[in-house]
Formats: sequence, structure tokens, C-alpha cells
Amino acid sequence: MMRKKKVVSVIVISAAAIVLATVISTHGQSFKYEAKGKRDPFLPLVGQERQKASSLADIISIEDAVLEGIAIGAAGQKMAMINGEMVKEGDKAGEVLIKHITKSSVTLSIGGKDFNLKLPEEGGPKK
Repeated sequence: MMRKKKVVSVIVISAAAIVLATVISTHGQSFKYEAKGKRDPFLPLVGQERQKASSLADIISIEDAVLEGIAIGAAGQKMAMINGEMVKEGDKAGEVLIKHITKSSVTLSIGGKDFNLKLPEEGGPKK
């Protein structure tokens, strides 16, 4: 009777080890963490000024977007400079889609939500 219990115990332990090894090897190969567009968990949420996105693809919220200029060509082609990149209507990078450009503003979509960026007034912001 004692020998049967030992055999059953060995079988159960072996089966558990096989299942555990399979789970570990399967999960280790299939999981890939994508950090792009996510907040750095080691930076505090408050107390420090947030860094601006360096390119259009890095924009994850409207606070990251800086409209620097708008140009309209003689034939009516419209382009805007956002975060140092020239863009036109229909351009997409990361979560950002440029929807509409006027002479003083750009409508863009970030993650499916629309926002309107306006050019600053001449001479800078009013005090």
C-alpha cells in the first residue's frame, strides 16, 4: 500500500513539473512588452515637468503636441510643423492622425479622439 502511494506521488510530481516547464517555456516565448507610448513607471507623476515628445510618433496626449507653424502653397497645399516634423492632411504616425489644416490651426486625432491645435498669436502669448 505504501509503495502505491509513493508511485502515485512520483507520477503527480512529474506531471506537475512537466506542466510547469511547458507553461514557463510557452509564456517566455510568446510575451513581448511594448514600452512605446507608455509612461515610464519610475518617473514621478507629480512634482517634475513632463518632457515634450520629440517626434509625431511619440505623441500620446495633446499636451505632447506643439504646433510650430503652418504653410499654404500657391496651389493650396497645406502643411504644418508639429514637434519639428512637417506633416500634411492624412499623415499618420503612431497614435496621431492629421485630419485638417487651416491657416491658423490643425485638427488631429490622438488615439481616436479629435483635438484642435492653434498657432500662438504674433508676439507670443498675452500676459
